[in-house]
Amino acid sequence: MVPVILLATLFVVQLGLAYYARSVLAGATQDGAAAGARRDSSPSEGSALADDLIDQSASALLNSHTAHASTDGQTVTVTAEGKVVSLLPFVGSITVRASASATVEQFDPQGQP
Repeated sequence: MVPVILLATLFVVQLGLAYYARSVLAGATQDGAAAGARRDSSPSEGSALADDLIDQSASALLNSHTAHASTDGQTVTVTAEGKVVSLLPFVGSITVRASASATVEQFDPQGQP
């Protein structure tokens, strides 16, 4: 009975790690999308910021991660993906993804027709 309880506990902890990793990715993509959408910025700056934030926040939690940014001219979308460290040797790593978008800032001068 003890091995079953230990495995169940490790499984719950593994799911908690995956949930936390997803939260970190979501926050990093939101910040990256906001940075990439700023005036005189680029989507690549947003993906670089998201990548740096993930490195700083979850480097021990993730085996690997990537961040990509794209734009359609009106919005910037940053998407990140990472593989969570596995606590259970017989279970593969869990892949988590997050995506965020922000509208590109534009300058509209006042008083112009």
